[in-house]
Amino acid sequence: MRDFLDDRPIKLKRERSSSPASGRPFALAVVLCLLAGLLLVLDGQGLLTPARHTLELAFAPVARRLTALRDGASDLLGGPWGTSAMEARIAELERENSRLSDELLRLERAQVENVFLRQQLEIQRERPWQLLGAEVTVRSPDAGRRVMMLARGERDGLRPGMAVLGQLPGGPTALVGIVETVGPRTAAVLLITDIGSQVSGRVIHDGRAAVGLVQGQWQLGSRLRLAQIDRAIPIAPGDPVVTASLTAALGLPLDLAAVPPDIPIGSVEQVATTEQYQQAELRPYVDPDQVRYAWVILSQDD
Repeated sequence: MRDFLDDRPIKLKRERSSSPASGRPFALAVVLCLLAGLLLVLDGQGLLTPARHTLELAFAPVARRLTALRDGASDLLGGPWGTSAMEARIAELERENSRLSDELLRLERAQVENVFLRQQLEIQRERPWQLLGAEVTVRSPDAGRRVMMLARGERDGLRPGMAVLGQLPGGPTALVGIVETVGPRTAAVLLITDIGSQVSGRVIHDGRAAVGLVQGQWQLGSRLRLAQIDRAIPIAPGDPVVTASLTAALGLPLDLAAVPPDIPIGSVEQVATTEQYQQAELRPYVDPDQVRYAWVILSQDD
């Protein structure tokens, strides 16, 4: 075995030649030079202009992005990052935020006011009334009386006895109360649903009208009642009821001379008959408890 191995020729790994490199790199350099020269010649003749423009358009977004990144990095590295500078910037942003919040609130209030003004114009277009809009600020916490306060008063021309109107979405403008007391900038309104409220009313049925007294019934478990109606004139559920402006004739103990006629109040729900009169339960067109903005009738055109 040893003799067999000794007889096999042993191939040694070919050692790298230390002779100079072959001529391939030189040939490659020559080719590149010739190619560069060819490109220069072609560019000089304008043959590469379309291709160059195409490449410029293709790489323009990348170039702009890289430029923006470079500028952002420069600003980041060169910006004032001291504690005082940061605090000043935060304070500036807080002031700007406060200003924008105030502006947004002003715009929202103006939008709401614009809606109420459009409603007022619609009412005045149909009725010969001079109106003054007023926000409902608070309501009486006393469950024994139904009163709301308006953000208008004597300085705005309000007087006791003036009619107060309200309107809910999709419904008519209707009577919700009578001005009871007036201060310089506020006024208390007794709601028509309060048991102490009494207004002369007229119910209309088949072209005929009967006059009665609209009384508040909230404390008695209902809303309104139309009493003292002549039995000779029939009334039925669904009949409309409006103000009659007959305060003096009915001898009411309230200053209601400023309440004009034909203000919608409500509609008849149920009818009952007594020995001498009829009376009807009414549903008001506008629930006074849901009113957030009202109009006071300052005067009416003759």
